[in-house]
Amino acid sequence: MKTKTLLFTFFTGLFTFFTSQVFAQSTINEREQRLEQDSVKDKALGDKKRMNDLASKKKSTQTDAKTAKANLKEASRIEKDASNAAKEAKQASRMESKAQRNRINADKQAKKAEKALEKSGNN
Repeated sequence: MKTKTLLFTFFTGLFTFFTSQVFAQSTINEREQRLEQDSVKDKALGDKKRMNDLASKKKSTQTDAKTAKANLKEASRIEKDASNAAKEAKQASRMESKAQRNRINADKQAKKAEKALEKSGNN
């Protein structure tokens, strides 16, 4: 009877010892799994934040590009207007110089006609 009690106690102790180690390992494994899950969640949150940042940068870049395109179009229009104004000014200058030459020639012809009239009147 003493042997039965001793063996029963011994086997119960061994069983408890081995099962507690298995449970302790599973607890450690659960902790490791939780840590891994937390790190995966943190990484996912970081990735999501980076993606949101990139999306906002992309939107701002697109907005800047649209603004730059509009500014370029406006500058191009202004340059074209300035070029047209310069051409018109050049043409007006040419026309003015031509008109001035014509006036000078008309004055010369008028003087010649006046001299011719004087000569014909004197004869």
